[in-house]
Amino acid sequence: MRKLALIAIVCSFCAAPLLAADAVTSEVSKLQALKLETVKTADENTKLTEADMKAQDEVFEALEGAVQSAVKKSTPELDAEILRVTVEMLKKDPTQFAGEIVLPLYEKNKKSFLESLKKLSPSDAKLVEDAVKSAARQKRYGNG
Repeated sequence: MRKLALIAIVCSFCAAPLLAADAVTSEVSKLQALKLETVKTADENTKLTEADMKAQDEVFEALEGAVQSAVKKSTPELDAEILRVTVEMLKKDPTQFAGEIVLPLYEKNKKSFLESLKKLSPSDAKLVEDAVKSAARQKRYGNG
């Protein structure tokens, strides 16, 4: 009986990294499957329909799940997909909500996050950096 319990404990330790890697792969796949071109750009002249808002919500939910996964175990591929989706949503959504979503990733390791922004074009990197720093400031001091 002790032998079986020991085997179960050892197997659980071995399976945990595999499950985490599988979760990261799953999040990358979800982000890659998003149809970002179907999400409409919102501005003061455009009124979004219920379907448009639902499409935005689906993207934000997928992005949030990916960020939560990346906070636990990050990979370069997952980070790149998170940044790709973040840039697209920051360009399409004037509320800058994508900056708030990726804030936990920024807070976890600022240096690494800012380093990964260098892989983006300068304008995209500035867009993400400004949104995330604004979200951090709002979290710290409030929105006002």
